[in-house]
Amino acid sequence: MPVATLPAPKVSRRRAHTTARHGGHVSLPFPKPSPGQTVMVGLGDWDSYLNLDQLCEKRGMRVRFHRGIIEIMSISFPHESLKFAIGRMVTAWCDSHEIDYNAWGSTTQRVEGVMGGEPDNSFSFGAELKAQPDLFIEVALSSGGIDKLEFWSEIKAAEVWIWQNQKLHAFVLSGEGYQPVKTSQVLPGIDLKLIEELAELKPHSKAIREFQQRSVRKE
Repeated sequence: MPVATLPAPKVSRRRAHTTARHGGHVSLPFPKPSPGQTVMVGLGDWDSYLNLDQLCEKRGMRVRFHRGIIEIMSISFPHESLKFAIGRMVTAWCDSHEIDYNAWGSTTQRVEGVMGGEPDNSFSFGAELKAQPDLFIEVALSSGGIDKLEFWSEIKAAEVWIWQNQKLHAFVLSGEGYQPVKTSQVLPGIDLKLIEELAELKPHSKAIREFQQRSVRKE
């Protein structure tokens, strides 16, 4: 499925190219990456991914698998800060407009043997609990790695937002793959540019209050 592409992030990453596998057991053949860095472990099978996922969860790292490629990321405050701020502005918008939603957060999504991993944040909209989220949010602070749009195309995610290079990029799934858009289809009316402007503002409480106030003024 064709997907849109993003410019490469400005932050570099470290790489490790192999995994050590012995009878299904996977060891970590690299030091824990610095906070926010992505490590490409390289090729691996589904069982390697599942084992690494268990090992890395205890070490504060996340693992993603896509068609034989394994990626590991170490969590950082800037990453978690952006994830929280963007997600909180989504819920603030829904609350002020009486839009029902379910917060899925970083719920793991898997297609056995094909893809597995957690989004940074995710939501479904409407009163009923759906089979999967409508919106997936990614914070990309390190370069390279598994292509996020190709990854989420495996489960036909309706809409994906990617924070990269201090910009919020929104993509909607169509018959021709993911297409960049300036307005959300799953949350019509939400101001993506305002989210982009306020996402890095600290403290978070100030960013959310300003988002709420300015959203009301624009209506």
